[in-house]
Amino acid sequence: MIKLIFSLIVLIIPASVFAEDKAVFALDVIRHGDRMPVSDIPNSTYKWPAPLGQLTPKGIHQEYELGVQMRNEYMYQYALLPMAYQPGTLYVRSSDVDRTLMSAEAVLTGLYPHGTGPYTDLMPALPDRAQPIPIHTVSGKEETLLYPDGPRYKFDELCNKYVTPAKEWQEKTKKISKNFQRWSKATGVNIKSLYDLKGLADTMFIRKLYKVPLPEGLTEKDADEIISAGRWAFMANFSPEIIGQTTGSPLLKEIINYVNEAASGKTQLKHVLFSAHDSTIMAELSAMGAPLRDNPPQYSSRLNFMLFDTDNGYAVRIKYNGNPVAVKGCEKDFCTLKQFSALVK
Repeated sequence: MIKLIFSLIVLIIPASVFAEDKAVFALDVIRHGDRMPVSDIPNSTYKWPAPLGQLTPKGIHQEYELGVQMRNEYMYQYALLPMAYQPGTLYVRSSDVDRTLMSAEAVLTGLYPHGTGPYTDLMPALPDRAQPIPIHTVSGKEETLLYPDGPRYKFDELCNKYVTPAKEWQEKTKKISKNFQRWSKATGVNIKSLYDLKGLADTMFIRKLYKVPLPEGLTEKDADEIISAGRWAFMANFSPEIIGQTTGSPLLKEIINYVNEAASGKTQLKHVLFSAHDSTIMAELSAMGAPLRDNPPQYSSRLNFMLFDTDNGYAVRIKYNGNPVAVKGCEKDFCTLKQFSALVK
């Protein structure tokens, strides 16, 4: 009985009570929440309830819940952020897309909920004491960090050089290419390679998620095969280390700079948030030698970096959706500051 009671206490009390390591800084790269398809199936007559690519109410709530999770961690577990927003402690940047901008807003509402905002002349500055927080962005053409699979990094050329010639890609193509013509006719999408299935797979996944009827000529088995092949192709595009280093290193270098500034005491920032895309997370994991191979990032996924001041010096813990990331060249569950800084040459 005593052992049982002690076990329950261990589960209830936050881990920070037992840890002497001090959290110094945190950075998150997140994917937006549930959304409408980015592109539709040409042969489909279905009318989506919102414009293509837009965040859904479900997606907004997913990001809000992520913000609540961050509040529990950063305020209560680690005492990293102040309970009420203080300018200079938090920096937020989003890609210049509605769904990522709205996702950032939703996360911040969870992080600093209504009731924590400022007063003016004994009156709330905003109704319900809402707390406005700046969100920074740049136009898509000027974005250098958050679009790893865009033309800036010649992503298509990289894939044609390092991915499509690979034996595994060729074998996968040979296995399902017999369906390309039939799938093309049913959907109106010109499918010539696995690469062409990535966007179609995403659309098909959302149609199944919302129980939208499939186009005439496609079966449930077809839909599942398209989704599986498209997701596999998406992950395969980021598997080669050279592609991860090329497309993910600019943001990773920025992350390393933030961490080093925090370790040296050169900044008052405690948290940085990047609101971006599945490809952004894929590129960062690949750049660190830990590419995803099982499933691409789900909605509201989170890549988290935390800097701790330990008895043995500074250490960086990296987690993806709550699970430790085994980073190439680092220790099993963390990187020393020197190891982390060496991830980008």
